[in-house]
Amino acid sequence: MIAAVSLILSALSASTLVLAAPRPISQPALEKKSALPTHWYHKRDHPVHELFRRGPGDDPLPAVGSPEWAANFAGVGQTPENNIPQKWLDALAAAEHAGLIPNFAPALTTDGGLTTSSYPPGTNAGQEPICSSMYQCRHQDDVWDAPANMIGLSVDDGPVSYPTASPRLYDFLKANNQKVTHFMIGANILGNPQMFLRAYEELEDDIAVHTWTHRHMSTLTNRQLVADLGWTLQIIHDSTGGRVPQYWRPPFGDADNRVRAVAMHVFGMTTVIWNQDSQDWTMAAPGGTTLPAIQAAFTRWLNGPRNPGLIVLQHEITADDVTAFINMYPLIAAASEAGRAQGLEPWRVVSVSQLFDGSADGTQGSSEHEGWYQNSWNNTAAVDDVDIIDGGYAASISDASLTASATPTSRAANGTAPGGPTGTTIPTQSVSINSATVGKKGVWATVALGLVGVFALVL
Repeated sequence: MIAAVSLILSALSASTLVLAAPRPISQPALEKKSALPTHWYHKRDHPVHELFRRGPGDDPLPAVGSPEWAANFAGVGQTPENNIPQKWLDALAAAEHAGLIPNFAPALTTDGGLTTSSYPPGTNAGQEPICSSMYQCRHQDDVWDAPANMIGLSVDDGPVSYPTASPRLYDFLKANNQKVTHFMIGANILGNPQMFLRAYEELEDDIAVHTWTHRHMSTLTNRQLVADLGWTLQIIHDSTGGRVPQYWRPPFGDADNRVRAVAMHVFGMTTVIWNQDSQDWTMAAPGGTTLPAIQAAFTRWLNGPRNPGLIVLQHEITADDVTAFINMYPLIAAASEAGRAQGLEPWRVVSVSQLFDGSADGTQGSSEHEGWYQNSWNNTAAVDDVDIIDGGYAASISDASLTASATPTSRAANGTAPGGPTGTTIPTQSVSINSATVGKKGVWATVALGLVGVFALVL
């Protein structure tokens, strides 16, 4: 893994931070209906937007890639927790005070979370109250699966400027008119602004969060989590006309109840994992997988069960990553054609954010769907075009149930122990979450609305 990181870094500019070596997550034999919302940023008047607003109306924001744009992130570096805006800390404190953030210690690490994460001996991290996705605990609010007969494409760790990596992938996506969700590293956006603009403006792909430093999130304190997520949200906000991403994917697939609660209740983000791992991230290391092995795996998945659909872990940081993606693409059409002979529907291939936005049936924008972001339908719609709380948070915010003192209820999830038989169900334990009676977004909006108007501007 260290060799892989060194190889990747040697090909990139010094300003780009890429630490990409996800820990493998095997496919549990569980089906969970995805709860993924389908826009990728928050409405302009949503409370979370106040956390990133730099001035009245955010207009104009500095041009992406300009010295003024880069200067807004000069103090972040590789330790974003050394520079945290007070309004983010206030939002964290409000969520903690409301009992929305589980109170257990960060996971253990020997290298600051760069490559290692573990829990104390005797801890079953695959069940409540920890519920770590690395240990196959499928939390009810996380997204692992696509709907039946659908493939949600995504790539992690970009953008990078190495010619045979992101640029080559983007050329391929454009030639095939194919959308993907980009789970981007904040430091890589800062180091490669023109490649970011290609993904966002030229391809009009949706942008999601993959943290600033690509550390194991379970090893970070609450403050560190706020910094790592917040600065990535901020640079995407500042680079997309004020859009605030709603989706994030934890590096290494490493999220537990504390981590996902900070992401949701401070920043309103939904955690997205995957149900198959291409293992492309191992190709740069000795003994890693190979392009033929990846192609064989895709052939098996694409010609296997269609329910649930597929969300596969893939990357855009090396030439081999991109070659694996390009080799995979025609296999989808071949599997669809083979399936027709068996009376199966063809695979429908969209970005992760498009899985539930009505793209499949042509009903985008209808009342039963949401857009890609938390404050706009897509990359070209107005930033204040959509509602972002199911049912409309403005109408329900006065409801007596939307209080931080709502009746505690148990939140449970099943998990699979690492190394155990696929599909082994771990008995669940309950953990009290005060927000259970109103749903994750409603309570989060209540807490955040109480902070609006008292936050100072960022920078």
